[in-house]
Amino acid sequence: MATTSVTMRMDCDDKAKAEKIFSALGLNMSTAFNMFIKQTIRCEGIPFEVTLRENDYFYSPANLAHLKRSIAQLKAGKFSEHELLEEEDND
Repeated sequence: MATTSVTMRMDCDDKAKAEKIFSALGLNMSTAFNMFIKQTIRCEGIPFEVTLRENDYFYSPANLAHLKRSIAQLKAGKFSEHELLEEEDND
């Protein structure tokens, strides 16, 4: 497989923070960037939601799709009951 070099500019603080996270994950910047590119190709788009909305996961397209699937399964009778586990308050 042929390779090529990519040069990019980013904020120095952002780079340092990202490198610290990647290092904790056992990755370097190049590997993390390549993972992003591979996921972008696989998804045929940005592999995460890009929005102007605040970080409101509940109304994200992914969660709304999940909720619709869950409702459809419930209506089709494809569900199982589970007991609610109560956590003790140790205050």
